[in-house]
Amino acid sequence: MIAVGGDGTAHEVVNGLLRRPTARPPRVGFLQRGTGADLRRSVASPRRPEDVAAWLTSHRWRPLDAGRLSTSTGRRYFINVADAGIGAEIVRRAARGPGLLGGTVNFLGAAVISLLRHRNTLVRLRLDQGPVLQRRVRTIAVANGAYLGGAMRMAPQAQPDDGWFDVVTIGDISRWLGIRSLPMLYRGTHGRLSQVEFGKARRVEIESDEPIGVEADGELAGTTPAVFEIVPGALQVIDWRSSGILSSDRARVSD
Repeated sequence: MIAVGGDGTAHEVVNGLLRRPTARPPRVGFLQRGTGADLRRSVASPRRPEDVAAWLTSHRWRPLDAGRLSTSTGRRYFINVADAGIGAEIVRRAARGPGLLGGTVNFLGAAVISLLRHRNTLVRLRLDQGPVLQRRVRTIAVANGAYLGGAMRMAPQAQPDDGWFDVVTIGDISRWLGIRSLPMLYRGTHGRLSQVEFGKARRVEIESDEPIGVEADGELAGTTPAVFEIVPGALQVIDWRSSGILSSDRARVSD
């Protein structure tokens, strides 16, 4: 199975594959051609058309984790990042932006507007079997991959095949600090802020007295309460970076 499109396409394909009972992890390749394309920054695929044939016939595969998410609208899978909080507002606004501007510009504009209007919410957060933590948050990102929102490096250390979520909590940050710190999100340096916490977990539970929006892979996914569970090795993905194709291409050029 080859998914050609952006993160939304990958999301739909992954859900179709993982909802079917199989004896072994489904095999898939992601040929990213969408506006946001955050997944391609964690799961590489060829960008030049002339490389696609070699990529498809490389026969080199590696495991890829997925997330399983339960919210007010039921259960679904995600492959990159899901979050509860301001992310759902940003996704809703970015979807209404003109496609010609590209994913990064649309998400940046949507983020600025959402930061000006969003109200931080008190939530109860639990990682694995740890204590229930009460936090007033702007958002909680549950990351399998490192990037979301059109190249925001939300979880700089996330690896999509290590069997763990990277959990990033952006706490009770003010509107103006939120806007001023946007460049830090793109650089992956937002961990310098005292309101930002990082953690790792295989299961994440988020509850709130006032339901807050949830998004997964840039798709709206209901509201809290939400439970996120890692599914290690849920898929097998064509491995572009270690397939030897890139090095052989360089060798042909040097010849």
